[in-house]
Amino acid sequence: MPRGGRNAGYARTVASGVLMAASADPSLSISDPFLEADRIVCHVLALSRAAIHAHPETRVSPRDLTRVAELAARRAAGEPMAHILGSTLFRGRPFIANGSALIPRTETEVLAAMADEFLKSLPGDAVFADWCTGSGCIAITLLEDNPDCFAYAADSSGDALELAKKNAAARGVGDRIKFFQSADPAEAASLIPLKSLDMIVSNPPYIPTRDIDALEVQVRDYEPAEALDGGPDGLGVYRILLPVLPRFMKRGAALFMETGGGRQIGGIESIGAEISKNLEYYGVSRDHCGIDRFMQWRKLA
Repeated sequence: MPRGGRNAGYARTVASGVLMAASADPSLSISDPFLEADRIVCHVLALSRAAIHAHPETRVSPRDLTRVAELAARRAAGEPMAHILGSTLFRGRPFIANGSALIPRTETEVLAAMADEFLKSLPGDAVFADWCTGSGCIAITLLEDNPDCFAYAADSSGDALELAKKNAAARGVGDRIKFFQSADPAEAASLIPLKSLDMIVSNPPYIPTRDIDALEVQVRDYEPAEALDGGPDGLGVYRILLPVLPRFMKRGAALFMETGGGRQIGGIESIGAEISKNLEYYGVSRDHCGIDRFMQWRKLA
């Protein structure tokens, strides 16, 4: 062991010991404490996982070892790994993550892929909107993959929009996206011309209020409640969005929405049916786990 300090192998042991003890609590969702310990050590030492495994003798300063122990303790208390590391991946791209918006989920990558496929079917220079943009991961990813497109991104949270702006700047698409704060799309009429959008994508809050307390600690206690709480039945935001969003869509434009799946699908179908003269329902698609989660419509006229 190096004189005057510890090594990477010892740091991994410290972090994994803390996380192993915490992993017995299912509400913390620490399924692989050794992997999470490695991620913490890699973050602190700015080394790859391969490097710390190939060279466990790498010296770790007392300061860095203290930092490893502190981060492991935070994770053991339930704080999401994305917040601890300050970033997460969405469709292979790094995005800044903090408590201002939901951490991008793997299932939402399917929503982004569906929207991307539709954009690529258009001639080019398409304009789309991302309602309830949160971290901005959907809109920013779509802009990166479709360099001729322009986006509007709305959220009711000013903190979320500040995070989304930072992510847009970091990904180099800040000049092709217009952010604005709004809880009601009717307020956007002065900003977005009617019948001007080729597509709208939205991942609104959809957790029923009564279910919030039963969520995992890392979600319930560390992610913004307003990005989770969809009202008594989880459909409150859909009731606000679906009657108004078609006003901004061109004929043939697509609307893609993420849902909580299950019985929510029927409820959202009913909301959509009330405006069927404006939208044609194109059905529901499944996420990676086989759950019916993503709904889509087309603008009729």
